[in-house]
Amino acid sequence: MNNSWRILYVDDDLDACTQVKEVLEGEKWDITPDKVNVEAINDFSLAMDRLESQRFDLVILDVRLGPHDQTRDEEAGAQTLHAIKSRRFVPVVFYTALPNLVKELQSPLVKVVVKEPDPANLIRTIGEIFSAQLPVINRALMRHFENVQREYMWGFVAENWEEFLTKAKNIELAYLLARRLSLSLARSGILQLMRDLGDQQVDIIPGENVHPMEYYIIPPLSTTTETGDLFNKESGEYIVVLTPSCDMVERDGKTKAELVLIAHCTLLKDQREYGEWQNDARKGKALEALLSNNRQVGQADRFHFLPGIFDIPDLLVDFQKLEAMPSNELNNHNRIASLDSPFAESLATRFVRFYGRVGTPDLDLNIIIKNLKS
Repeated sequence: MNNSWRILYVDDDLDACTQVKEVLEGEKWDITPDKVNVEAINDFSLAMDRLESQRFDLVILDVRLGPHDQTRDEEAGAQTLHAIKSRRFVPVVFYTALPNLVKELQSPLVKVVVKEPDPANLIRTIGEIFSAQLPVINRALMRHFENVQREYMWGFVAENWEEFLTKAKNIELAYLLARRLSLSLARSGILQLMRDLGDQQVDIIPGENVHPMEYYIIPPLSTTTETGDLFNKESGEYIVVLTPSCDMVERDGKTKAELVLIAHCTLLKDQREYGEWQNDARKGKALEALLSNNRQVGQADRFHFLPGIFDIPDLLVDFQKLEAMPSNELNNHNRIASLDSPFAESLATRFVRFYGRVGTPDLDLNIIIKNLKS
């Protein structure tokens, strides 16, 4: 139901199921959509089947579900949460008279509300979860993937079905669909997804430009270190890896690179251009040149700008502040992000160009002009 939020409520108390369903569905919510649809179930195994076969925006459940003689009290909440996580992602609210059994499980995505005659706290908590927009994002992503799959299966696979009848061809189909889904979240797909979420900024980004969020993969997908991986040291300093990714692949527990070349980063806010712009907004040209990797003073190629997102600040990779670090020492630092393609390749290319440049004397243009006139 697109005009209401879907909530799965699980409690072995039939009266509680009925009461909570009536209260929540009768509430006038200060959210969009402003209605909820509650499916109340008093059988935990049936609830898990529902989670596998249907999509819900929120799960509310009691801690004590299932036979009491098979599960210790202190394990009940954790086992229930683990069972939900094994099915799919969905925010969870423990609505229980035994809050101490699950208080350690609380997080931004797992809330604990004490069962009381007045359900005001439960209503408030649900409102906060939906107002945080996470269910909206979850819905938009699922809708996006389902639309891509629908269009691909009906538009391409159905028309070429004879080509996919063998097992080998079915494997090829899986690859093709996976690639299609991946590429659907390339730039145009991301922008459309942001529009669906109500982000008006995407329509003012010129077609050839990118949003800073497109630079990074957070957290990194690869289990091994790659070119462009960004680390945060315990001291707070940021470093980025320049060694080619192929040299850091582990084979038989070893890598080709005994030493990994890293570049130290400096904070944008510590640069002269940033300070001058802060004091006088009219002096923004020099700052824009620095952000565009074309610094107007000194060596233009020395620095490579990395935009700040989340808790990553705006950074400048300094190609003159290099360090050869033992590969196992990287494990002592926090790998927080990977540069996505083509930004990782751009970083590596600029570094090679910076150190591979060859200075030559300036040509005497007066002689050239004189010869052209003769």
